[in-house]
Amino acid sequence: MLKSFLKYIVTTLLCFVCIFELIVFGIITQKKNVFDPSYQNLIVDKYRILENTNDKKIILISGSSSSFGLDQRLLEEKTGYKVANLGLHAGFGQLFHSELAKENINEGDIVLLGYEYNWINNFETLGQQLIMSGIDDNIDMYKHIPMNHWKDFIGYMFKYAAEKNAYVGASGNYSREAFSGEDGQMTWLRDYAMSDYFDNVSTYGTISVLNANGEVEITDTSAKYLSNLKKYVEDCGASIYFVSSPILYESVTCSTDDFLKLVELEENTIGIPYISDPRLYMFPIDLMSNAVNHCNSEGEKVRTSILVDDLQLCGAIKSDAMSQTVKDENGETFALVDTLPKRFLHNPRTIKRVYGKDVEGNEVQFTEGVDYVIDYERGTIRRTNNSSIPNYSEHNVVYNSGKFTRVNDPENYNPGDNRKFQVKVDYDYYVSEKELEVLENNSACLSESVRNKILNDEDITIALCGDSIGAGADTNGDGIFLNYLDETLEQYYDINVETQNFSSGVRSRDLLAEDLQSIIDMKPDVLMIEFGMNDHCGADGNTEERVTAYKNDIENAVNVLKENNIDVILIGFFQQNMTLDVENMEATRLYNEALKDIADRNNIYFADVYSVFEKVGNVKPLSRDVMADFIHHPNEWGHKLYLTSIIDVFNINGEMRPVDLPDYVYVE
Repeated sequence: MLKSFLKYIVTTLLCFVCIFELIVFGIITQKKNVFDPSYQNLIVDKYRILENTNDKKIILISGSSSSFGLDQRLLEEKTGYKVANLGLHAGFGQLFHSELAKENINEGDIVLLGYEYNWINNFETLGQQLIMSGIDDNIDMYKHIPMNHWKDFIGYMFKYAAEKNAYVGASGNYSREAFSGEDGQMTWLRDYAMSDYFDNVSTYGTISVLNANGEVEITDTSAKYLSNLKKYVEDCGASIYFVSSPILYESVTCSTDDFLKLVELEENTIGIPYISDPRLYMFPIDLMSNAVNHCNSEGEKVRTSILVDDLQLCGAIKSDAMSQTVKDENGETFALVDTLPKRFLHNPRTIKRVYGKDVEGNEVQFTEGVDYVIDYERGTIRRTNNSSIPNYSEHNVVYNSGKFTRVNDPENYNPGDNRKFQVKVDYDYYVSEKELEVLENNSACLSESVRNKILNDEDITIALCGDSIGAGADTNGDGIFLNYLDETLEQYYDINVETQNFSSGVRSRDLLAEDLQSIIDMKPDVLMIEFGMNDHCGADGNTEERVTAYKNDIENAVNVLKENNIDVILIGFFQQNMTLDVENMEATRLYNEALKDIADRNNIYFADVYSVFEKVGNVKPLSRDVMADFIHHPNEWGHKLYLTSIIDVFNINGEMRPVDLPDYVYVE
C-alpha cells in the first residue's frame, strides 16, 4: 500500500515537472522575438555580421567600451578592412565574446582583444541572463557556450522563461534602436560630457589594474585561455593583438605606470603583442559619456584614430608611403594633462621649439627632458612630473547634466580660457607622398579676370566679411586665416595682395547687409563670406525656417556682388563644442549644406571648413587643443585649417602642392 502511494506521489511530481517544463519550453519557443528591442539582442546582429563577412576583417573582442567607443566606419575607411565589432556588454563574460569569434576567423584577419581592465581576469564565468536574452531565439549560437557551462544555463531556464514572459521592451542608447542594423555601429548621438562622475563615483565605479594585494596580476586561468586563443588564431592564419580600451582618466585610482606594467606582464605571460599605449586611451570627462569606459561621440573618433595609429605602428596595416622631403609644422597646439601623452598631427622628425605664455602673457620656451618628453616613434608629447608647462587638469568648466552654459563675465568666465594652458610646438616631419601631389584645382570658381591678374603678377584685393572667427577673436590678431591667405598668395605667386576685413565680433549675417554697399564701393576682386556659427546656435524646431531665411539672405547678397563683378567665396564653419547648451549639431550640418548648395548653383567656391576640422578632430580634441575659448574661436593654428580649406580655389596654375605652402596643414 505504502509502496503504491509513494509511486503515485513520485509519478504525480514527475508529471507536474514535465508539465512545468513544457510550459517553460512553450514560453521560450513560442514567444518569438521578445527581446528584439533590447541592447543585449544586438549580439545577434554583431554575430551575423561576423558570420557573413568573407573579406579580410578586423574582429574586435571587448565589452561595451567598443559599442560606445568605436567608429567602425572610420576604422574601415582608414584600414581598408571590414570591421566585425563584437563589443557589447562585458557582463556576457569575456569568454563568450571570444568564443563567438573563433569559428569565423579566417586567414589574413586581425583579431583585437580590447578587454576592459576590470574584466581581464574573468574567463571563468558567463552571464546567463544577458546571453540567453541576447541570443533569444537564435538557437544556433548556443554552440559557442563551452560544455562545462551548460548546467548553469539549464538551471537558469525557468528564470529566463519568466523574464521573457514579462519583458516589455527597451529604448534609448541601451537598446537596439541606438545602433545600425546594417553594420552594428552605434548611431545614437552622445553630445554631452560625463560631468556627473564625481557626484556618483560609487555608481560609476573606479578603474585600477591592481589586485587586492596592490599588484598587477594575470591569473593562471586567464593566461591559459588567452595562450590557447593565441594559438587558435595563429593556426587560422590570422594575427592577434592586445589593444587598450578607452577609460575615464578621472576614474583611475592607480598609477598610470601600473598600466604599463600590465602591458609588459600580458606580453611576457601570454605572448600576445600589446600594441597600445594605455595612457593615450585615458580620456577626460568631456570625451566620455555614461560610464567610465564609454566614449561620447567626439571621444569615439579620437579613440578610433589612436587605434589606427597603433595598427600602423605595429605593421598590422600599411601606413601611407613617406617621402624624404621635410616640411615644417609651426605652432601646432596641445593642452597637456598631468603626464598623459598627446599625439602630433604628424610624427615629428626634429623638435625646434616648444613654447607658450606665462601669467603675464610673455612668451616662454620649454626644455625637452625637463619640461616635456617626446616619443618620436609613436609621435607623442607629454609633460614631465616637474614640468613648468601649464597643466590642463586645472582648466575649469562648470557643467549641468553634461552641458555647459557660456558665461561671459570677467569675474566668473565659464568655460575658462584655453590659451593660458595651450603649448605650441614648432617641428619638422617627413611628408607623405600624398603631400607631394598637386592640390585639386578649383580655380574655375574664380572669374577669368581674377585668374589672369594673379597669373600676370598683378595686384589683387581680397576682403572678408564674417563673424568673430573672421575678426580673429581670441587670437594675437595676426594669426587669422585672412592674413595666412594673404601671405601664402604673395609668397607663392610673388604678387601683392591687399586685404580688408569687415568682420565683427558681435554681429552675424546681418553685418553683410550693413556693409554690402561699403564692400561694393571698395570693389575688391574677391569677397570671402564667413557666417553661420552664430546663426545656427540655439536652432530648434524652427531650424528649417531659419536655414531658409539664412540661405535667402546669403544668396541675395551673392547675386548683388556678382552683378558688381565681385568674386565670392563662401566659407563654412566647423562643429563647435557639442557640449555647449545651445549647440545643435543637426543645424551645423544643415547650415553648411545650405552654403554648399548656394555655391554649387552659382558656380562659386565653398570652403568646406567642417570637413577639415572633422579630420583634425579625429586626431585631437578640438575644444581642448584647437579652440582658444573651448567653444568655437580657433587659435592661430586653427586658423591655418581655414587656409587649408580655402586655398584650392587659388590653385590657378594647377601646380600648387601642400609641401610648397608653409601655413597649409595637411590632414588625411
